[in-house]
Amino acid sequence: MSNIEKGLKRARAALHPVNAEAAPASTPTSDFGFVIAEPILDFDKLEWIEPDFELLARNRIVMDERSTASAGYKVLRTRVLQRMKRNGWKTLGVTGTCPGEGKSLTAINLAINLARNVATSVVLVDLDLRSPALDRYFGIETRYGVLDILSGDAPLTRVAIRPGVERLAVVLNDHTVDNSSELLSTAQAADLVEQCKRGEDRIAIFDLPPVFAGDDVLAFAPLIDAVLLVFAEGLTTRRSLVALRELLQNINVIGSVLNRSSEDVAPYYYGDRSYNSERT
Repeated sequence: MSNIEKGLKRARAALHPVNAEAAPASTPTSDFGFVIAEPILDFDKLEWIEPDFELLARNRIVMDERSTASAGYKVLRTRVLQRMKRNGWKTLGVTGTCPGEGKSLTAINLAINLARNVATSVVLVDLDLRSPALDRYFGIETRYGVLDILSGDAPLTRVAIRPGVERLAVVLNDHTVDNSSELLSTAQAADLVEQCKRGEDRIAIFDLPPVFAGDDVLAFAPLIDAVLLVFAEGLTTRRSLVALRELLQNINVIGSVLNRSSEDVAPYYYGDRSYNSERT
């Protein structure tokens, strides 16, 4: 039996939540009733990996706070923080309609800029189990990955690393799986979300597959507070936006990012409530 199969077996057994009243008073429980065995993630105890700044620059990861691109991401950061604080949100998924729109790069640069806010710490998780990319963007080879957490083989404290940015932890992945949506709807996935967001100043960002790549986003969305949509001029179609509106009608959409815009702005952010079932 493979590790994934073992993990799924354990996950199915764990889908019956622990009775919070029966749990010891000192044992933290999630919003879903599951016992959280791990303590709040202590960034100081995570492995620090010094980044290859030339590689990051080639991969368009914005480390220079004086650059034009950094200014754009700071605007995005501020708008996202404002919406999340106003609604009491701590978890955000980043997705799009199709490959190539830049959702992974947007998730990385948003996470970096959020972490630069001294009042915020960020956990960035690669949950695009169909086409993981964060390890390639950062240029980091993984010893452990998010699949080790979802299969129960390693705790978050062992898998998360610090990629050369203060107040930022990342959980990488370098393997694809066929049963991705099943994994993203298990008790382990719910527990991972709960662990990532624990902490007074914590925000958790999850890089998700494109919505139309399968049912992963729909399976995972009930576990998080909202999603950020990433589009690309000349790539995202009007037809896909119409279909997206129907699919996400019951999901909080915090806003949208337009990449590859002909306007002299990068990235261009616009708040968009047209997908929401509830106005906030």
